[in-house]
Amino acid sequence: MESLAKVLDHGLAVFNDERGEFERWQELKLAERWRFPHGQPTRHSEGGKDYFLFGNVFPNVRVPARFECLTNPASYEAWSCLTTTNGGAGTTVRRQASGQPAFAWTSSATPWQIADEARLLKAGQITIADAPFHPTDVATGKPVELHRGSVRWNAFRQRWVMIAVQEGGTSYLGEVWYAEAPEPTGPWRKAIKIATHTNYSFYNPVQHAFFDQEGGRLIYFEGTYTTTFANHPEPTPRYEYNQVLYQLDLGDPRLAAAQER
Repeated sequence: MESLAKVLDHGLAVFNDERGEFERWQELKLAERWRFPHGQPTRHSEGGKDYFLFGNVFPNVRVPARFECLTNPASYEAWSCLTTTNGGAGTTVRRQASGQPAFAWTSSATPWQIADEARLLKAGQITIADAPFHPTDVATGKPVELHRGSVRWNAFRQRWVMIAVQEGGTSYLGEVWYAEAPEPTGPWRKAIKIATHTNYSFYNPVQHAFFDQEGGRLIYFEGTYTTTFANHPEPTPRYEYNQVLYQLDLGDPRLAAAQER
C-alpha cells in the first residue's frame, strides 16, 4: 500500500460544464507544491483586492481571486518569515528590530507551517509567544499541535474562527478545538476543546459558513467520523466512515476564554 503522504504529481483541473466532469488543466512543479490551492479555502478582501486564502489548518497561502491568477503559480504568495523558497532545517527566520519573526505575504519564501514552529520551538529558536499557529489550551496552558481544519470570518464574534482537529491528543485525530484571531493568519493564542471522540477519529473538520444562523451565533462544522486512525475500536453501527455535522453555539460563555483581548 502506498503511503498517504506520497505524491506522484499535482496540478489543476477545470470542470467542463458540457461534459459534466473535471479535465486536466495543467501540471505544476512538485518542488513548489505550496503554489496551488489546498486545504479549506476562504475568501478575503484586503487592500481593496479579493483573495482566496488556503491552508491545511490556518491560511498561509493566498492568490488573487481571479481565474488567470489561480492558474498561474507565480501569482501565489506565502505568509512567512522564512528566508528561502526551499524550506528545510537550514532555513532561517527573518526578524523585526524587536527580535520577533517578521511575517509578511511574499512570493520569495515557503509558507510558515505548523511543522516549522514545532521544529524551531524545540530548538529554542523561537518562543511560544512567537508561534502564531500553536495556540495553548486555556484549561492547561499547554500548546496544542493541530492537524487539519478551517478558518472563517464570524460576524457574531467579530473574529476569525478556527475549528481544527488535534495531532495526537486523547484520541488520534479525534479531538476538536476552537480558537479565535483578529486576522485569518492569526495569531492564534488560545484554544478550547469543543468535541472529543473516544478512540475514534474525526478528521479534516470544515466550517460551513453558508449554514450560519442568528448572525453567526450558531455555526456548523463537519468532519469524517471513522475508526481508520484509531486504535482498533469497535465501529459505530451505521456511522463508520461517515460525515458528521455538529452545531456550535458561539454565544456559550465557555467560549469567551478563547478571545484574545
